[in-house]
Parts: sequence; structure tokens; C-alpha cells
Amino acid sequence: MLCALLLLACGGGSDEVPDVSGVWEGELAGAGVELRLRASFTVDDDGITGTLDIPQQQARGLPLADFRQAGDSLSFVLPLDQGRAEFRGVVSGDTLRGLFQQNGFSGSFILERTSMEEEAASPGGEEVVITGDDCVLAGTLTLPSADPPHPCLVLLSGSGLQDRDEYVMGFPVFGELARILDASGYAVLRCDDRGTGGSSGDMGSFSDSMLVYDAGLMLDHVLNDPRIDPGRVGLLGHSEGSTTAFALAAERAGDVAFVISIAGPAVPGYELLPSQLRVLLPMQGYTQEETEEKLQAQYIVMDAVLAGDTALVDSVLRAQTEEQLQRLSEEELASLGDLDMYIEQATGASAASAKSLWFRRFLAVDPVQYIREVDVPVLCLYAELDVHVIPETNLGPMEEALADNPDHSIVVFEDANHLFQEALTGEVMEYAVLESAFIEGFADTISAWLESL
Repeated sequence: MLCALLLLACGGGSDEVPDVSGVWEGELAGAGVELRLRASFTVDDDGITGTLDIPQQQARGLPLADFRQAGDSLSFVLPLDQGRAEFRGVVSGDTLRGLFQQNGFSGSFILERTSMEEEAASPGGEEVVITGDDCVLAGTLTLPSADPPHPCLVLLSGSGLQDRDEYVMGFPVFGELARILDASGYAVLRCDDRGTGGSSGDMGSFSDSMLVYDAGLMLDHVLNDPRIDPGRVGLLGHSEGSTTAFALAAERAGDVAFVISIAGPAVPGYELLPSQLRVLLPMQGYTQEETEEKLQAQYIVMDAVLAGDTALVDSVLRAQTEEQLQRLSEEELASLGDLDMYIEQATGASAASAKSLWFRRFLAVDPVQYIREVDVPVLCLYAELDVHVIPETNLGPMEEALADNPDHSIVVFEDANHLFQEALTGEVMEYAVLESAFIEGFADTISAWLESL
């Protein structure tokens, strides 16, 4: 289900009507949800038509309707059985930025017009296809201009289905990292997650072991490339990708020369999720008492998941959905249609995620068990304003886990968010309005550390 949202953006006042035809890619964020979007717009004498892809929900070619364009303002609607999602934005060059709303929820989106021709012609990058037992991974291998063999980094993305550039709210995190690493003389392999972009594969038993398996396929690919120095191949993981990197480095010690962890958790999900809520809920206007109530409900759900008590999971999530509805106005409630049906659908979607193999493993697995086994050089970077991997929760366990590794460095960037952008609060909704660039010193820190190896 597309969780929430119509954007209430104000136009810039321009009378000129920009041409919006083409493919636009980006993200929307709201109610704690981040979704990757790909919109295709066609303009002809009859007006604007378009479709929307939501890769994380395996939704493609969803028809858009009710296009309205006035000056630099553009609005359109995604009709859904669960309630129409309305988008209102402002076009500025090749950027469409605005707000969205659905069923009383609201958030923001940002889309960038893409040029497939420019992407394909990117210097030093070549398309790769990696075949595994139950998947095919598509990606890009970027090679520096120097003579081979090259040192190499394999980039491993965070939770959720990500494309090879780890594009978050208009910021191609891995695309920018690839440019930084290329300038440092490193080859870079980054792939679409299975089920995303050009990658395919079985998602039925999605779990942390599947992530490690896919990362191993990427590692094997570069180790078997004669242009890559097999003794200088490292792993770079962002967020959950950090845990994947440490797990693979521990499993294949002789094949991994170093690890870079960016916003990497060092506690199990059972500790990580409550630490997020303690920061996020007050930001969303919850009182201390309400925050504690939400935390207790979260612990009940997590305990039930770990105990395999699916009935309790369903019961608690249903109660949470009903509580959320009590916060809505009569008008917002009316827009939901049949409330019993809405509660069943909303609870079912949440319960399916909570009862998944990935979530059970996420709660139970302690990244420290892998981190302690890694004896190659390690660089860990944290962001002071990160609301996903809270430094206060993770720094201590990470330092303790690396205590016996003589070649490790940990750096915390002040005023940086989870994407290592310069930020004000670190909130997800802020991502879209920040500059799509890393905070000052981030690139230099990585480059200098690699130079020291």
C-alpha cells in the first residue's frame, strides 16, 4: 500500500509552462516510510498522461490521472483502491519537488528527470550481469583511468530494495560514492538489489543470509576480473549493508582486504528499533508518555515475533492501527471508505512484514558477532544527527567489538544525517530539501584512509 500523501507545495509563480515529458526518478517519504518512485510523463495535444512504478512494492505501470499544470506547478493523482494519492509539486529545471497526501497521511517527494543516454555513456562504467543459483544481479562496474590491475570496492546497500545508486530522496548515495572512489583510483562495483531495477530473483525467503549470498556473488565477480587486484578488494556497506559487509568479511577472510562501514549498526534490531523510536516520535509531536506507550507496544510486537506468537502480533498491530485512526478528523476518516476493510488491509500489510523471516533475523542477529571476527583494516563512519542508526546506541558496541583489531578508525561527523548530508535535524522529511552532496570532509576522510592502506 502506498502509505499516505499529497504534497501541498506552493508554486514559484512562473507563468512559463515547462515541458515535463520524460522519465523522472526519486523518492517519497512520509509516516516513517521511504519509497522509490519512477514516473513516466508523455505530453501531447491532448495534455499529459503518465504511469508510476514503485519497485519496492513490485508495482509497475500504475496509471496516473487528473494532471493539472499551471506555470511551474504540476499536480496529478494515483487512483488506488485504498484511497487516491494526490501529488502537488513545482518543476524547476529537471527537478520536481513537492508534497503528497493519502488517507490523512502526508509527506514529501522529489523526482529528478533522468537521461538514459547520458547514464549509459558514463565514462569508465560498464554494465555487468551476475548470475547466481536463484537470482540475476545487474550492476555497474566503474574502472579508473590508470592501468590495471586496480584496487576495488564492492558497495552494499542498506535495508529496503535499493537500486545500484542507492538513490534516496533525490540523492544518489552510491553514485556519488562511486565518483569519489574512482577519483581515488579504485574500481567500484554496485548492483541493483534482487527484485529491483535490472536484477531479479526469488524473494520468498528474503533474509540476511540472502543478502550475504548476493554480496558474495558481487565479490566473486570482481575477484575473477583480471583488471582487478584480488589482494586489494574491500567491502563498503551503508546501514544494514554494513552488517552484510562484516558478515561476508568474517566468512571469507582471505578474500576481503578491508571494510568501510557507513552508519553501521552494532546492536541487534531488538535494540536498534526502540532507539529509533525514542528519537523519531518526539520529532513527530508525540509526548513523553505517548512515546513510552509506543515503545511498550513495539517491545510486545518484537517479543511476539521472536516467540512465534503470530496471533499476538496481529492483535497488537490491529490495536495500533485503530489508535492511529483516532487521531484523524471526521473528513479524513470518511476518505478511507469502509473502516473495517481499511483496518484489515492496513493490519495485514504490517503483520506480513513483522512476521517475515528477514524481520525475525533482523531482531535477533547481533552484528557484533561478525565484527569481532574481522581482522582486516576497518573504517567506521557515523553521523551525529542520524535518526536510523543512533550514534549513542551504536558507537560503544562498535568500539568494543573492534577493540582487538589494531587497524581500525571510527569517525563521527557532526551535523550529518543518515546519508551524511549536512543537516539541521536529521529527520527523513528533511532529506529532500538538503543539497544532494556529502558533508564537507566525508569524501576526504574516505580517500585519506584508503591512501593509508
